[in-house]
Amino acid sequence: MTMFVKPFHASLHDKQEKGNLVTGLLWGDQVEILKEDGDFAWCRARGKEGWMKKSDLCDTRLLEIYITDVGQGDSALIRTPDNKWHLIDAGNSNSRQMTGKGAANFLRWKFQDDLGINTVTLENVILSHPDFDHYGGLLNIFAGDLADGRKFPVTVENFYHNGIGKYRSDPKLGTTIKDKTLPFPQGNHGILPSGTFITELLDGADSFRTPQREFEEEFAGYAQLVGSVPRTVRRLSRSDNYLPGYRAGENVVTIKVLAPMIETTSSGTSGLRDYGSDSLTINGNSIVVRFDYGKARILMTGDLNTKAEKLLMSYIDGSEFASDILKACHHGSDDVDYGFLQAVQARATVISSGDNESYSHPRPRVMGALGKYGRDSVSDEGELQPPLLYSTELARSVTLGHVNGVRIRGIGEAGDEFSAVNVNDTNVTAKSWNGKYRDLAKTFISTDLVYGLVNIRTDGVHILCATMIETGRDFDYRVFKAGVDQ
Repeated sequence: MTMFVKPFHASLHDKQEKGNLVTGLLWGDQVEILKEDGDFAWCRARGKEGWMKKSDLCDTRLLEIYITDVGQGDSALIRTPDNKWHLIDAGNSNSRQMTGKGAANFLRWKFQDDLGINTVTLENVILSHPDFDHYGGLLNIFAGDLADGRKFPVTVENFYHNGIGKYRSDPKLGTTIKDKTLPFPQGNHGILPSGTFITELLDGADSFRTPQREFEEEFAGYAQLVGSVPRTVRRLSRSDNYLPGYRAGENVVTIKVLAPMIETTSSGTSGLRDYGSDSLTINGNSIVVRFDYGKARILMTGDLNTKAEKLLMSYIDGSEFASDILKACHHGSDDVDYGFLQAVQARATVISSGDNESYSHPRPRVMGALGKYGRDSVSDEGELQPPLLYSTELARSVTLGHVNGVRIRGIGEAGDEFSAVNVNDTNVTAKSWNGKYRDLAKTFISTDLVYGLVNIRTDGVHILCATMIETGRDFDYRVFKAGVDQ
């Protein structure tokens, strides 16, 4: 029997009374009851088994959002209360992850190990924009393979994208025109009506399978998977207003589409705005969606930048961006409009960034601004708490230890697989040490990794945010009341 954790926190233990902790559980975690004994149940959750109180279980699903640690990149897995799974972005490919593990590993673990479901089934996959640190992981997910050679079945119902392709020849992002738009509905926020607009946009699966022009090599591999794996493929923009199936009144959760903005020029042509460089244009035209459930609002912003945020504020009333939870733009880049952050006024912000990247994300100014322009929240106990700031990078941790022994494969007496070597007689090097060797006995090694996953759960009245404690067996969590009008 499938149930869900009712309180904000519960636990699996190896004994019914005063047992050792097997794993902590969060509000909304799915639990499989294997047997019952009085007030207790022997359950399976998070790939582990143990005892828990039956009074800690209910049959109510929540809106669940998992901001996955994919290093320098973005990926969010979402389960809506109708038991449909949605993926927004997929980080880098596994081959470019230092750990060799990416979004595909988390999906395989979540479905197969945690939920006991063999096939990864995604109702909607949204690529916010075509940068490799957002679409690279789709190469593994759509192909259903991991870096270690393991395979898993995948089905994708709908795939949504912003329409921008990457081509081998100029113009690299699509044909453009120079024109000017009609007057902005919300006034000028520093963006001029005149500009350059991309009119050559991708749409259905055929436009990926058989493009009018040849794609660049990296994008071409991704495009072939897009053209063959999802059942439907289509472009998404502000003009859609809502994600199909999640319009206002269609579902308990509303998924509103706020960007990218397809602009209509004075000559009647429509296109996406060019922001001055390929990088700024790709990022600035990110798909932005807002999940509304009860009083709760969660805003997913891709890699928006200052110019794009000002453009959106010129077309859309700022109240549309007000949210309880903000997935920060562009990994915490300080290319951000403070007026946009003031409009959002997030109670909690999640930044997805990595350790080994040259951009030094998240930037100090944006972290300060997120606190300054965020809103206080009220805890379940009625206490006022300041704006919360989460980072997948900060939530990630490792267990360190010294080397105590070394075994070398294939060296030893006949029939021996290993030969012992004195650790004090060895030294090692790494790419980051510029060829210098160090004594292995004095070198720290990572013996375990706790991924910086940020969990968000809501029933539309309360919101829970949680990260795993460094032991890897329990959680640090905060709960506050939802509602942008409070």
